[in-house]
Amino acid sequence: MNNKELYEIIEGCKQNDRQAQKLLFEMFSERMMGVCLRYSNSYESARDMAQEGFIKVFTKMKSFKGNSALETWMTRIFINTCLTNLNKKENKVYHLDINDPVVAVKTEAAIVEDEEVEETLRSLPVEKILHYISLLPDIYRQIINMYSIDGLSHQQIAEELDIQVGSSKSRLSRARVLLIELIKENEDLIG
Repeated sequence: MNNKELYEIIEGCKQNDRQAQKLLFEMFSERMMGVCLRYSNSYESARDMAQEGFIKVFTKMKSFKGNSALETWMTRIFINTCLTNLNKKENKVYHLDINDPVVAVKTEAAIVEDEEVEETLRSLPVEKILHYISLLPDIYRQIINMYSIDGLSHQQIAEELDIQVGSSKSRLSRARVLLIELIKENEDLIG
């Protein structure tokens, strides 16, 4: 699709043209569903988030100025939609367990083991890693998605989730520990 055709679709969506909205949906539905699946723990929940995301895209289309790529603008809307849905379900009170591996001091053997596991992880297909990420609890799945996949900084994550930067860092650390544990259990890796 060339820029002129995309421009016509965008302008049609701004005028609430159903055909233009259908074309936009067909162009981006798979990619936006992929975003929702990364943040959701079930296909049904992701589908609901995707539907809500497209409704928001269509209602906010008049505010799209073209300062960024349409897909970038839409992805931001979908991420925010997913986060809003997760925040509705999420209990806001968290406790730090002193037995948590993130808090514990690592031994030299544990550091070597982590390095060996990290090397093995690099050889896993992306689909497998995304599958294991989808198995993480919501709080950790959203952090690892926002930081590692969507490329947000800890400051941006903290602002989006209304948490401290340190909380973002510790949740990412815990998410990585849990992800490695999941992969170790299921891939017969070191440990």
